Amino acid sequence: MTALNTELYERGMNNLGRNSIFRDTALSPAKGTSIWELCPQLAGLDPAVGFLFFEDFLTLPLDDTTRDPTNALLYSDTGTDAVSLPKLAGGVMQVACGGVDNNETYVQFGGATQATAAPFAITNASNKPVWFEARVKALEHADEGLFVGLAEEDAAQAAFLAVNTGVPADKDFIGFRVKCDASDEWDIAWRKDGQAEQEIANVVANADDWHTFAFLFDGVSTVYFYVDRTLVTTQALTSAATFPSGELLAPIVAVKTGEGVAKNIQVDYIKVFQAR
Repeated sequence: MTALNTELYERGMNNLGRNSIFRDTALSPAKGTSIWELCPQLAGLDPAVGFLFFEDFLTLPLDDTTRDPTNALLYSDTGTDAVSLPKLAGGVMQVACGGVDNNETYVQFGGATQATAAPFAITNASNKPVWFEARVKALEHADEGLFVGLAEEDAAQAAFLAVNTGVPADKDFIGFRVKCDASDEWDIAWRKDGQAEQEIANVVANADDWHTFAFLFDGVSTVYFYVDRTLVTTQALTSAATFPSGELLAPIVAVKTGEGVAKNIQVDYIKVFQAR
């Protein structure tokens, strides 16, 4: 008789009690390395418990002529093929900008060509935790701006990443980014519209490799950041005036060149879950 590889595993999160998940002892990540161990995904099968955005990019609806995505808000000064699906196992979206200085491409999910629905909100003391994770790979590493995370509705507009710096605009956002003057490193950054940007600099090198970026809001007061499934020491307090607490946010991928060279970023998946 063959032994089963499935086990019931429990992990606790501050103020939310314990969560039980089923994990495969052969295929699941090592215990304690995944934020999804803390997510009530079994309970979340009931839509009354929470809501989920998950895109694995096995396919993507693209316009026949421009090949722009039809399920997202796109801003790009690249005429065609700013968004493509390379032939890679598991599905990957590639976002590219042109080779003219300050060319840019932004894709924000949850809408169409005119507007973006922004369903997620990290609200202080709400008891509504949020999980975010994306696996990404930067294909260029000099004088470029990149951002992957959540941003306010309709953030995918001209100059979301600032000219010459790649710093996100004065909007509500939280995520992971690369700046033009420090393109060899990934930073964590967030901002409340009208406030100073906050940064945890150089959390991992920006080289030609994949990274998994994640954050978890505990529903009470703190956002915990993870890089390659490892907790970053510094966290964000959602009660701070500089944090976009209570603002509606949607997933966004952004790329901008600070020189006359095209820049690219690949995204393996994006997953966001929030308790209702």
